[in-house]
Amino acid sequence: MFHKVPLFAELTAEQLSYIDAGARVQSFPRSAVIITQGDVSDSLFILLSGRLKVYGAGENGREILFDFIEPYGFVGELSLLDGQPRSASVMTMEASKLAILSKEHLLYCLERYPAINLALLKNLAERSRSLVEKVSDLALLDVYSRVVNVLIARSRINTDPHNTAKSITHQELANLVGASREMITRILNDLKKGGYISIENHQIMLISQLPRRW
Repeated sequence: MFHKVPLFAELTAEQLSYIDAGARVQSFPRSAVIITQGDVSDSLFILLSGRLKVYGAGENGREILFDFIEPYGFVGELSLLDGQPRSASVMTMEASKLAILSKEHLLYCLERYPAINLALLKNLAERSRSLVEKVSDLALLDVYSRVVNVLIARSRINTDPHNTAKSITHQELANLVGASREMITRILNDLKKGGYISIENHQIMLISQLPRRW
């Protein structure tokens, strides 16, 4: 079950079977809240199928979208390591199946298999770097430039040969870049009219190189 999870990529089949034995697999419907910001919990969640979003809520109730989790990604590691309340909420965006590892089992695995520690540190470093880049974008780039960065990044992580960005709604894109839905709709409509993108079923296909200025 875990052989495709990057966190456990360096483990042997025997070691993977030990981790698997301590996991609980659970299915969730669309729009199920897996983690609630501020809660105290003691589990690591590994996405086996489906899709998750990681988000927070501002003081005005507006949703702040931090990231999407694709299959074999994981969430919940920070609270396990520092014992603090959850820093963000996590919700399913479609019917999803997750493997749930208790804190006790995971910490024992970290102690027993050092390779997991290195993979976990690498993942934390990647997420920290990504956070710095997002903060820099919010501070230094205009809305259009932030939209372009998101579309290019989401098309790069997709193996679709037609360079289709992973499915995303206008509101989700707005929450990611810190803009209004109306502004995002205007930008996407202009890019579509200009022949740079096409949009179908919330999927944005990049047809040609996106212009540097809007």
